[in-house]
Amino acid sequence: SVPADARARRDDTSTSSTSFFTSAQRTRECQARALCRGACELLNLPLDTSVTALTAVLRFYAARRERECENGTSTNDAVVHHASVSPEIVVPSAIYLACKLEESMTRVADVVNTTHLLVTTGAEDAGLAKITLTSRANVRMKDEDARELAEGLELAGYDASAADDGVIVGALYYEYKDRILELEQDVLRAMDYELNTEQPHKFMFHIVHAIGGGEALACAASAALLNMMFDTDELLLTTDAPTLAAAAVHLSSIILKCEGELKTVDERKWYETLGFDFEKMT
Repeated sequence: SVPADARARRDDTSTSSTSFFTSAQRTRECQARALCRGACELLNLPLDTSVTALTAVLRFYAARRERECENGTSTNDAVVHHASVSPEIVVPSAIYLACKLEESMTRVADVVNTTHLLVTTGAEDAGLAKITLTSRANVRMKDEDARELAEGLELAGYDASAADDGVIVGALYYEYKDRILELEQDVLRAMDYELNTEQPHKFMFHIVHAIGGGEALACAASAALLNMMFDTDELLLTTDAPTLAAAAVHLSSIILKCEGELKTVDERKWYETLGFDFEKMT
């Protein structure tokens, strides 16, 4: 059955309903989820780190949406505002925080350059297309640093306007790093400083084992779970982890046509035996 504390936490966050999305907010958060998934794949992060990163992204934008609804954004500061909450800076901040929370050793430089690659050219070798963002973070070097870099390139005989190889290094990297670490505090506040994230895939593997499912069902349910979490607005915030896991297993069993092979008790379905609410699963 679903732990009581899990249900309580989900009830607390269920007020941030997807019905409160504006078109711009929905687009922004869809882009953020896509960027988060692509970056986690390129960085080869474990499932638990990826889920924690996605949760951090969703909680940040849910809190920001609430603030935008209360205060609005004037025309004068709209550009600055959108840059400050661009997925280009929010996603790497959430990923780097998740890496620390889940003890996945990853450098800030790798996170910065991975997200930058995805929003500028994409990673064709990895099958990941460019993710076009509605708003960019507008991270720039200080004028003094930019002049010094241009002068250095000119002295070395390079064309400063054509010297960018797409890798974030030097003064520009430190500008990105400062923005990411600064935003990290806002992400933590949005998460209410909750350092432990429920991991749906862990419940999923337990369910598959309990109902006598095999490796094929576990693999299919794992893929389904990832798609559900990354492709659906706020699902991680509005549905408890065990129910998400059960829904993925149920969907996968239908696709694989193996429902009849799963364990039942007194002719009841496995999810009824384990105490899941079928309506919430669907």
